[in-house]
Amino acid sequence: MTLAPSQWYKDQFFISTSQSLLQHDAINKAFGSDFMYWAKSLPEDRMKKMLTNSLCFGVYELPQSTSEIAGRTSPKQIGLGRLITDESSFAYLTDVYLLPEYQGKGLGKWLIKCINETIESWPDMRATMLITGGEHAVKFYKDMLGMKIFDAHSIDMEIMIKKGPGSGFKNL
Repeated sequence: MTLAPSQWYKDQFFISTSQSLLQHDAINKAFGSDFMYWAKSLPEDRMKKMLTNSLCFGVYELPQSTSEIAGRTSPKQIGLGRLITDESSFAYLTDVYLLPEYQGKGLGKWLIKCINETIESWPDMRATMLITGGEHAVKFYKDMLGMKIFDAHSIDMEIMIKKGPGSGFKNL
């Protein structure tokens, strides 16, 4: 991606769009977990390609003490939000997660606010899309991003999708 990396700080956490901070193994482990039911682990080369070709918002926990810093080369990655985008007019938000032990602390809302700040800085943005399920998730994205359910029939259009072999969706 071509944008200069951005960073946001809150308490002992930070969010960064720097590709160099992404921990592919940690992300892949999350992808293979039950809490990311829509994703699955990928071979290392394909994970790297996927992340490199996306605008990724990594969520990290800062070390609490100097003893935690010793021997650690980078902060612990605890979450991710990934935009597939041209960085100008369109974005598709996907693979948003926080490790379960970090949920309920307001970090998800903060992550989405950082993503929204980036999206709203693009003056030629036409649309941002995502796929989600459940009333709670739909309400969350409506409230946080101003998203709405797209009624393609109101403008005589259809949204089409082709399921690939990497899809975690069973009924697509």
